Amino acid sequence: MQEKSAVGSKSDTELSSEQFEAAVRKMSGISSAHFLKLVEDRGTIGFWSSDIVTGDCSATLGLLRVLGLDHGAQFRISDFSRFIHPDDRGYGEDIWTTIRHGIPVNRNFRIIRSDRTVRWVEFKSEVVLDGQQKPSKAIGLIIDVTDQQEGRQALEDALDRYRALVGSLAKMEWRSTADGNPIFSHGWTALTGQNEMDAANSGWIQTIHPDDREMVRRKWQESVSTLVPYAVNHRILLVNGHYEWFHARAVPIIKRGGRSHEWLGIIMRQADLNREVPAHPPSMNMLMPVQVRAARAMLQWTLDELSRFSGVSVSSIRRIEGEGDRATRPASLQAIRAAFEEHGIEFAINPAGTVTVAFHSPR
Repeated sequence: MQEKSAVGSKSDTELSSEQFEAAVRKMSGISSAHFLKLVEDRGTIGFWSSDIVTGDCSATLGLLRVLGLDHGAQFRISDFSRFIHPDDRGYGEDIWTTIRHGIPVNRNFRIIRSDRTVRWVEFKSEVVLDGQQKPSKAIGLIIDVTDQQEGRQALEDALDRYRALVGSLAKMEWRSTADGNPIFSHGWTALTGQNEMDAANSGWIQTIHPDDREMVRRKWQESVSTLVPYAVNHRILLVNGHYEWFHARAVPIIKRGGRSHEWLGIIMRQADLNREVPAHPPSMNMLMPVQVRAARAMLQWTLDELSRFSGVSVSSIRRIEGEGDRATRPASLQAIRAAFEEHGIEFAINPAGTVTVAFHSPR
């Protein structure tokens, strides 16, 4: 009985698989098996077919390789869910049921191979109907897409880091076409109350303080024409009706050949830029060379004595006194400080932020 694909009946001009193979043999003298081997030799793709009624299944060598199975191992698509990673079972537990209902499948999920390694795969299938339009057979392929998935994940991670960095610095991010027409993010509406249509075609300039508009327009046009990074301070009319100072900055994204593809910019509150960041006090563990020498002199210790009390080698102490903590493990500096403090040396931080050295007789 003639079978046809679930995606549509064959026209008179389409070739059956047997006719196609015969045509290939006639043209080139080789069989489709050679093409199959060529495709599967990469080790990232394999094919299968299954009888929907009985569940009997055949798999190519390439499929067994993708799943990490030995040559000649039995494979049934109805049992495929056992390969699916536990966290992804929801994407694959109904695969066989879906296929038996005549529905094609196209999903991505992780599998655990027989050697216990985890891989990302793309699972694709089609259903073949018999003459009564009932599902008869299923055919499909499994592609190892681990490299693509990891590359995509790396890109998403990089974008997340970028967004986190920009979010910590800027009130909003914006883009512009190469010819200088800004495309503001949704943050622009929240900031100014101006919607996307109003901001288009230089409408955004209306939110700039009248005294700053000409300067902003001139500097932006200069940057667009010369590809020099744009940086300017100006006042913006906020959604609350008040003006506030902001710093706007943008850089061109350059194509090969030196032409601008687009501009990428940020807007930061001037108050945030001017706000002083509290300085971190110097670490009491990171002693400077002069402090080590001063403490040793107060105790009248030789290098050997400091080495004996701290457990740090003489050569390391010489390096510390000559080069400081840049060439020293923190553990060594901590040991030296502990030895000094145990024998009456006191390290403190004065109002200027400098670590001072003093001697107090140990109790």
